[in-house]
Amino acid sequence: MILTSVIWGGTWPLGRWLVLEEVGGATIPPFMIAAIRYFLVVICFFLILRVKEGTLNWQFAKEHWKILTLMGLFSVAIYQAGYLIGEMLTSASDASIMVATNAVWVIILSSSFLKTERFAWRKMVGSLLAFTAVIIVVGFSPNVNVENRILGDIMILLAAFSYAIYTVISRFFLNKTLENTESYQPSSIWIMTWVSLFGFLITTPIALIISPEFIIPATYLTIPPRVWIGISYLAFLSTIGGYTFYLEGVKRLNASRAAIFQALVPLFGVLFSALFLQEEFDVFVYPFALLLVIGGIILVNRKTSQENENKNKR
Repeated sequence: MILTSVIWGGTWPLGRWLVLEEVGGATIPPFMIAAIRYFLVVICFFLILRVKEGTLNWQFAKEHWKILTLMGLFSVAIYQAGYLIGEMLTSASDASIMVATNAVWVIILSSSFLKTERFAWRKMVGSLLAFTAVIIVVGFSPNVNVENRILGDIMILLAAFSYAIYTVISRFFLNKTLENTESYQPSSIWIMTWVSLFGFLITTPIALIISPEFIIPATYLTIPPRVWIGISYLAFLSTIGGYTFYLEGVKRLNASRAAIFQALVPLFGVLFSALFLQEEFDVFVYPFALLLVIGGIILVNRKTSQENENKNKR
């Protein structure tokens, strides 16, 4: 889980280095980066799924293509737009903390739309802590020498909110499939594989409309080597490796404890941004905001852990 946090923390300075010419050098449009990333991801996920489960269960995917498309829209297309465009406009340090609010959005949306979730007082306090962290970062971030920090922070929040919507939809999908014990019960790797495919199918046409020159295969030969390195990190280390390590961690810990480790992601994000991008590190703003985010995530997951224990006793 710690290795996963290090990998995901590194995506924030790398993302800004990848999309901004002033920081890293010649690059390509952000939607094209997302399309190429998920082209590689989809191939790898399908190979892994085939090896692990022996089948792709494509008929089950065909049966549920509408909800899988919706999940792909939020977890890939909208999230990638918020992540990459946000990284162009704001600092990587700000972005890594802002996106950590995803856990709070999940709790709020789950409590509102899922019958299995309740909004307890711990979740309310945890949510307030996380939102306070956002206010502190937006209002007092030392990294003001960026193109449009406020708009960039909003785009990152959009990414966090979008991924929270995906998470809630996936929980709803899993709850519905559990009701029918005779049907196929999709695994995490099955969901990630098919959601990535549908997300790729949504993102790629948008990328080609924005950058029609990439319809010509020869254009890909002109992509700078550093862009391929960045995309490879995002595809193979962050998506394939990160989620594989995360799922292995969840097997050995319960989901609530595993989620707490995600609080380390913004910590590594801020540290790596200061180290590799020379972003300013305020000794009060970032540590205080990080403590609020970590405290919020621990609180919103603590109740969930207790509820799971009660269910196990039953």
